[in-house]
Amino acid sequence: MLRGLLIPLITFCIVSLNSHLSSAQAERKKQDPNPQARYVGKYDMDGNIIQFALQNGRLVLVVPGAPIQELEYVGKNKFQSKVFTDQYFVFEQSNGAVVEVNTGEGGPFKGKKVSDLGELLSVTMDSLLTVEKSTEHFLLRYNGVDADVADSVAMDMEKNYTRILHDFKLKKIPTVTVRIYPDLESFHKGINFPSASDQVLATAFGKDDIRMVSPKNAGPERWMFAYAAPHEFTHCVHLNIDYSPNNPRWLWEGVAQYEAQWFFDPNELENIKKKEFPSLASLDQGMEYMLGFVVIEAIKDLWGFDTVIGLIKNHGNVQKVLNIDQRKFEEKIFERIYAKYVQK
Repeated sequence: MLRGLLIPLITFCIVSLNSHLSSAQAERKKQDPNPQARYVGKYDMDGNIIQFALQNGRLVLVVPGAPIQELEYVGKNKFQSKVFTDQYFVFEQSNGAVVEVNTGEGGPFKGKKVSDLGELLSVTMDSLLTVEKSTEHFLLRYNGVDADVADSVAMDMEKNYTRILHDFKLKKIPTVTVRIYPDLESFHKGINFPSASDQVLATAFGKDDIRMVSPKNAGPERWMFAYAAPHEFTHCVHLNIDYSPNNPRWLWEGVAQYEAQWFFDPNELENIKKKEFPSLASLDQGMEYMLGFVVIEAIKDLWGFDTVIGLIKNHGNVQKVLNIDQRKFEEKIFERIYAKYVQK
């Protein structure tokens, strides 16, 4: 008799419990309709703020000045970049809340969550660019106030297209969209980098995306626009050959400086005049730009431009491309530069 009473009682309790759980889950789902929303926010990685945001319901990575990267869920709190497939992000939780992100299992970089707000400023800024203009190889998007500069930008882009692709032995690449923002504030937001320096005037935002401030509002650095269009377009071409920006940086910026014909005289650099040659890996703080043209020119003169293309495809691996060690490679480059520009 007792057993007969307990069975419906237990059944009732289970049904009640399931009903309670379903209600709680439904309430949680109502409050947080997208489970990936818990990862959204700003994270401080050693002083650098990166963001994770939702775009079309999918989690994306937002790095200042870089294209948005879509992420793919691959396991518990773990995501993989769809652009760089060897890059993973693992989120850590405490008391049910996401508090930290690691690049991979346990590192090497960690970021503490400092805000639950993730902003896609670049998407918002697109609403300012209401006018479109198509050329043979480019699509320009700009605000009506910049109608007078769109033609000159288009002319600069087209003027360099065939020459640059010929150097890289390419016939064509996908149409490149060029966004021209009306002022520095909207441009910096357009690349998700609102705190960028006023000297940041243009950038390649992917293999088919260039973004720049209107030359009318570039300030005292306006003179650089003669070089900016081919420089940034070369980055796009680079990414179409191998999607690996800044890998290595001396090659990434050097090739763009060379194709933009942006020359700085190495005879004005004391360390070059004294034959105190830097390593290529150490070129930063502007030196990757100052020496970029002459480094690539020296490689072309010594081994041909096919070697430059080979280095791009192999991430600067000199041993693999030329079968010589890095030290000998750099020694030959700087001796060539010294002989051509210093020891005249």
